[in-house]
Amino acid sequence: MKLWKRTVLLMLVTLLCALIPVGTLSLYITGKRSLNNAAETYGRQLENGKVLLEQFWDNSKYEQMSETGKRAYMGFQFQRCCGEGMALIDRKSNAVSENLTDYKVVGLENLGLKDEGDPYAYKIQKLGQKYLLLQLEPLSRPEGYEVLSVREVTGLFAELRQTAVWFLGIYLSVFLIAGLFIYMMMRRTVEQMEKLQEVAEKQELLMGALSHEMRTPLTSIIGYSDTLRHVKLKDEQKDRALEHINREGKRLEALSGKMLQMLGLYQNHAIQMEMTTAGDLLNHVIDMEKEQAEKKTVHLKMECEAFSMKMDPALMESLLVNLIDNALKATDAGGSILVKAYEKAGKKIFEVSDTGMGIPEEELGKITDAFYMVDKSRSRKEGGSGLGLALCVKVAEIHGGCLKIESRLREGTTVRAIF
Repeated sequence: MKLWKRTVLLMLVTLLCALIPVGTLSLYITGKRSLNNAAETYGRQLENGKVLLEQFWDNSKYEQMSETGKRAYMGFQFQRCCGEGMALIDRKSNAVSENLTDYKVVGLENLGLKDEGDPYAYKIQKLGQKYLLLQLEPLSRPEGYEVLSVREVTGLFAELRQTAVWFLGIYLSVFLIAGLFIYMMMRRTVEQMEKLQEVAEKQELLMGALSHEMRTPLTSIIGYSDTLRHVKLKDEQKDRALEHINREGKRLEALSGKMLQMLGLYQNHAIQMEMTTAGDLLNHVIDMEKEQAEKKTVHLKMECEAFSMKMDPALMESLLVNLIDNALKATDAGGSILVKAYEKAGKKIFEVSDTGMGIPEEELGKITDAFYMVDKSRSRKEGGSGLGLALCVKVAEIHGGCLKIESRLREGTTVRAIF
């Protein structure tokens, strides 16, 4: 697993570990608050029943009654004052004297509700699928008795379960949204970093290749200049040495110019797109290259359909100039170069065809690499740097297009920039 994916996973696990205790604590607080509210409500009812029972209880009358009368009097007063859901407990025997609940009350000694400081102290007891809220209040009259309140709160627990489901849904949604956001953010960041790394690697390769390519002409220039300084040469020899120095100097100049272009494109300097007609672009390029073609006695022709395209004119001009320059270097005197612009199947195509020496099939996959030359001796003689097609590929990519190259050895080459 890649490092950035492990980082995303770690962040999601951390988020989940944070959400689980927060959700659990929120649910606990909500449940506790609901139970406390219910206990307070039922506790007030229990307290009111106790107060009424103590007010209406006539202890002197009670003492004069027979056992049967006492039970009847106690039952009457308890039912009148306390009502349903309550039971009267004899503290001495832990026996139930009156039971107005729907349940049989047993095990009173284990309730754990006696001597509580909280006036609304309660205990939750589960009975099958039901939940009961138990509260206990001691009576001063009749002395030695307690009132037990038994209230069913099953519905409250059902609501808590429903709340838990809602909480789970909300936290899961938050987790998924946050996870998606983190994933997209990390992925975008990694993609940008990879692009920057790729650009840096390409620039490093370009600089390494440039230093390698510069070594030969510089060695030649330094050698000839040292000869001119220290050796007495004939005029003809001097002229040849100066001509060689001049030619290698021009080659270095062309090489540095192409290198600057390449670095500029990889750094994505400001690119200004505007609608430009193919005819205007081709006419300008042909005017620039006409003189060079005439010097080599190569026939330069143009065919153009009427269409416009959004482009950076300077970059597209550079693309076509590089393609024509390559064609001129590959074409001997008497040959021809055809520059075309046309539309086909919804695509806009700029094409440069020559009748030159062609490219071997095994070389076609390498010729767009920076500094690669098919015929190095001929390219250097013509002032080539091996950067032209690499520049063209980059310009085409910037415009959302691509380069297609077809060639046959000793028959010519056709290069299409397809957008």
